Amino acid sequence: METAKGLIIAGLLFLASASLGIVAMMDMTSEVDAENEKSWTDDPLIQGEEHDHRETTQHNMSSSNIEFADFNELTTPGNAEVQVMSAPDGRVYAYQAGWNDVHITDVTDPTNTTVVGVYHDPNTQVLDVKYIEYNGNEFLILQNQLVDTGYADPNVGNWDDPVQVSVTLIDVTDKTNPHYVDSWYDVDHPSGPHNLYTQMIDEEWYILVANPDYTACDIGQGDACGGITIAHLNFDLQNSLPRIVKIGEAEVAWETTRGGWIYIHDMTSQKWPGDDVNDPRHGRTYIYGAYWEAGLRIFDISDVPHPTNSPAEYIWHGSACRASGGSQAACNWRAPEVGHWDDFADLDEDGEIDSGPTGNENGGRASYIHYAEPFPEMVDTSHLGGPEVKRHLTILAVEVLSTTEGTGLIYMLDTTNYTTNNGNVHFEPSLFSTWEIPTAWSHCFGSSCDNNPIGTTSENAGEEWLLFSPHNLDSVYFPTNGDTLPDNSHGGTWDGRLYVSHYHGGMWIVDVETLIHSGYSGQDRNDTNMEATLGFYLPHGSEYGEALDSQYYDFGWIPFLWAAEYHDGYTYMSCITSGLYVVQLDIDEPYRGVLLNNG
Repeated sequence: METAKGLIIAGLLFLASASLGIVAMMDMTSEVDAENEKSWTDDPLIQGEEHDHRETTQHNMSSSNIEFADFNELTTPGNAEVQVMSAPDGRVYAYQAGWNDVHITDVTDPTNTTVVGVYHDPNTQVLDVKYIEYNGNEFLILQNQLVDTGYADPNVGNWDDPVQVSVTLIDVTDKTNPHYVDSWYDVDHPSGPHNLYTQMIDEEWYILVANPDYTACDIGQGDACGGITIAHLNFDLQNSLPRIVKIGEAEVAWETTRGGWIYIHDMTSQKWPGDDVNDPRHGRTYIYGAYWEAGLRIFDISDVPHPTNSPAEYIWHGSACRASGGSQAACNWRAPEVGHWDDFADLDEDGEIDSGPTGNENGGRASYIHYAEPFPEMVDTSHLGGPEVKRHLTILAVEVLSTTEGTGLIYMLDTTNYTTNNGNVHFEPSLFSTWEIPTAWSHCFGSSCDNNPIGTTSENAGEEWLLFSPHNLDSVYFPTNGDTLPDNSHGGTWDGRLYVSHYHGGMWIVDVETLIHSGYSGQDRNDTNMEATLGFYLPHGSEYGEALDSQYYDFGWIPFLWAAEYHDGYTYMSCITSGLYVVQLDIDEPYRGVLLNNG
């Protein structure tokens, strides 16, 4: 089917299943904007000289199947990653990183959220936060990265200051009194870490830290500049207080790349979810790293130096890393790279993938791989045209700086197949399909766009940089039973959804089965974009006062989403400029109280 330019998005977003109906574009109202109720029938990605990206009432838009639950302004603007977790006390909390703060919000009742604690970080930007629980005690791992020298406290702007660019551990057992425990500065990564992930390996907690680029890389070792720090959280070193112990790294090698912008931006990890004991990956643990134009990189961390499994190796590497400040001179354990994918889309159909080395990256629309996440379960795809063997999925999101067309792709990969060489496993990923906001074809933004490089009436507005780009996402597996948990997609025994944050483009929900079916059927990309879209929500907040001063971001945009996370029937969104939002997709409501695996 050809793209139906000129039609409103409401007429385009017909869904993969008839039971889901048509997504009608209309506002979801709240107390903060009840006086500004509007009904919308157009593309929610609004540009033009008459539009103000800072005006909240101009973004009161959502699909009719998403219900507003709550909005919390928090105590300060400048928000980033959010994680929602159940605590040992039976309550549920949202942990939300911010430029200088971490907010702890009680979301036990998603319709009535309350900030119960704030940790003020005296250093630099806190962009990511991860929660762990150990023996009844609760901790957060934070990172300090000097991204914006115009908004650092203290405003010193020194990338090589250990205080400014650290991994920090805080105790949040008492939510009202979060306090510092330990930190780690990696001398090899002077710009500081950008993102974090935590992984339990054989009953021990490990911290994975994305360190984007650094100057002290050793080309002689074959390492690319920018890698993943791997650290152990040791609870046995000193009076039962945990200590961060770096034990090695994961590094992509230059010889396996195509060139271009090689940059570790984010990563996740997963213990292989398959139950086939004959699969050599059974029981092993892998990192899925997003390396921009080096694509997806998969590392095996199963044999990481471990205090129980390999105590001598653990002591050796931990001591060497500590003594050298984490430098490659002595801290030299490396997780082996066991697979990669960088076969980006050829959107302009010139016979070459769209990327920097080929000269047609279009702002990174196809090649700036920013986020990677394996789907939480292996899934049966036989009802979608696949084989009678469960498949493993990995989802990638790009980050687009500016484009002449589009908003940026979401890739869905099949990461099931592998080869072996001398007993070593190598993943062989392949592409299922892509997804992009259905009206992407009509959008041009940023410095490369001649039609509308600014697009706002505010006198202090900046360039439309990152405007509608994807950022982070959450993938969720939903079991179905046809009764209390009805199937809402293509049949089978499961549904799957992606909750994707798109900066000023809001939060979009995408159907996983439709993407898989599209891959097997060879369906047109534009058809897939429309049919896989389940709904969207533009957080529009309230008037919040003066925006943060920033050298890089236009902190006046609302929405400006950093992350979206599903938890217990609701979706939580962290807006950089305005706060925490809670909404509910109608087909998620039956899963309230149902324990799900969402990574």
